[in-house]
Amino acid sequence: MFAVLLAALLEEIDQQLAEARDKRRYQLKDKRPTTIQTLFGEVTFRRNDYYDRQTGAYTFLLDAELGFDGAQSISPCLEETAVELAVECSSYRKAARTLESIVGYAVLSHEAIRQLVLEAPVSLHRPVSQRHGRVLFVEAEGLCFPPGERETSERRENLGGSRGMETKRVAA
Repeated sequence: MFAVLLAALLEEIDQQLAEARDKRRYQLKDKRPTTIQTLFGEVTFRRNDYYDRQTGAYTFLLDAELGFDGAQSISPCLEETAVELAVECSSYRKAARTLESIVGYAVLSHEAIRQLVLEAPVSLHRPVSQRHGRVLFVEAEGLCFPPGERETSERRENLGGSRGMETKRVAA
């Protein structure tokens, strides 16, 4: 139901833009169908394609009015939501699964979300507060060389091969 209403609204806006356009500059060429992905599912509608006599390029006035990149076929709201989920979630795959649970079907892949993040304007990126702590903890797999043991050529060797297993000191 929402898709039908949004399609009718977009076609009405496009019709108003067609009537108000500079007819000497923009020549109506065709009415083309397009489908965009939104937070509420796919929306299919028809929009006017114009030839811009000044630039010699073809354009969609509706796309320019809405700030929408029609070639991408993703609504700006869906794009912003995907970028924000990618920032909030721990991975692009988790962001894709979360977006799928919101929309109801797999609307964007994790790689598509990654590309949106890379292409996102800086205004969508939130600054990270700078905090300086007195202690820095670093966790890594492998051998552990505490500062005191490095000078004495001692090291710890993991006996079990997995985290939390017993370790012993060995001379290097």
